[in-house]
Amino acid sequence: MKIGFIGAGNMATAILTGLSKTHIAKENQIFVSNRSEEKLKVLEKKHGFKTSTDNSFVLKNAKDIVFICVKPQVFNEIAQNLKKSITKDQLIVSIMAGKTIEYLEKALGTKNVVRVMPNTPSLVGAGISAISASEKVKSNKKFDMVLEIMRSCGEAEVVDEKYINAITQVSGASPAWIFMMTEALADGGVECGLTRDLAYKFAMNAVYGSGKLAVEKYKDDKTHPGVLKDMVTSPAGTTIEGVRVLEENGFRGAIIDAVLQSYSRSLEL
Repeated sequence: MKIGFIGAGNMATAILTGLSKTHIAKENQIFVSNRSEEKLKVLEKKHGFKTSTDNSFVLKNAKDIVFICVKPQVFNEIAQNLKKSITKDQLIVSIMAGKTIEYLEKALGTKNVVRVMPNTPSLVGAGISAISASEKVKSNKKFDMVLEIMRSCGEAEVVDEKYINAITQVSGASPAWIFMMTEALADGGVECGLTRDLAYKFAMNAVYGSGKLAVEKYKDDKTHPGVLKDMVTSPAGTTIEGVRVLEENGFRGAIIDAVLQSYSRSLEL
């Protein structure tokens, strides 16, 4: 299986790292292009991938699956040149926000398109990806390879494309907000007298452990996150006092507004 990546940013690197742990393709069957020669040298030295600053190099050699991992704005600059080189046998996988399957089919002149929305926890094998494709493409054995690749760096769910933009915010953009919350937790700890190192260690592990607990309890018996919150909030205790302050300051509303505003922006891309 010969697989290519156009773009080598954080998400491409995460997918490449997961792919290197599978038996889908050998290192010398993976081709990567990027504007930065320095970044390509790192990938070539670390994994043995074949690299180039020329996108056509990837399309010429990756005869089976090609991942497009560039920003939506960059795609508009390179789409015409990509269209000239794509073959009917190549399955094109886009991780770009906002670019629909229909748009990609027209821009690239192919019906063999898969749309994937991963998130940055994929960098540590803890990501979750939403995957969409036409029914015809889903019957292609290469689609199964895409599923395996994405599951090599976390979980993956096949979903109707109409949900992709919402999922982009709920799982794709939300890590940034969770990191902001983690930083704020640590700042609060510092104001209470903790050293910065201790504050970060305890805040980060609280976020990590809470996420793991929520995931596992939901898998086990669909336990609602609100139930887990109630488990921590003792009557007249310290936690419920903090919950009251968060509610007074519009904590939930701010998060919902962030999702909606980001969703609106994704429709503009």
